[in-house]
Amino acid sequence: MKALSSLAVVGLFALAALLVACDDDSTGIETPSDLGFSFSGVTSGTYEATGTPGVDADGRPEFGSWAIMAEPDSVDGVVIASFRTTEDPRGDLFVLQLASLQTGEFTPCEPNADCHGRIFFGVNTDDFTDYDYYFEIVSGSVTIAEIGAGRLRGSFQFNALDQGGAGSDTITVDDGEFDVPFGTTAQNNAAWCMIGGAATDTNGPCEG
Repeated sequence: MKALSSLAVVGLFALAALLVACDDDSTGIETPSDLGFSFSGVTSGTYEATGTPGVDADGRPEFGSWAIMAEPDSVDGVVIASFRTTEDPRGDLFVLQLASLQTGEFTPCEPNADCHGRIFFGVNTDDFTDYDYYFEIVSGSVTIAEIGAGRLRGSFQFNALDQGGAGSDTITVDDGEFDVPFGTTAQNNAAWCMIGGAATDTNGPCEG
């Protein structure tokens, strides 16, 4: 009986090691990824994005839900980006940009600050210049709680204005949380192609 018990314990440790390896993506199995928040104001609802982006032969994100951390951004910091599908080929693109990768609170979160971001509602994945609404974060904060092996965890809350921050319609984002993996080079390039395309009214080409 003792031999069987020892064998069972060894088996449990082996299973635990396998699960850890899977979570660290060392086996190629997809790591958990999640970003979500609730929002209210001129429009309201909940936002949830999971998974990592597939990349097509042209270097564009495939249609589907995803949430990753990519680097570097336009200020040599990091970007936390996600996309949730609505109706093919459209979905909602969310972007947070931070000046550096470190734990702690980033505030204020506003245009041209060390913390800034935006939400594009109704982005057409076939044409990044085609979207319904563009809200820019004008106040709020982001907290990075943990930087793990290949992933990032934290929370956020903010207010955003439409027309890229120049409008008068407001949304308030509460209870924001993210637990996302670092993207691969291909995933980073694809995410940046979509983000840059929506922000600058260009539709690629992406790095294939």
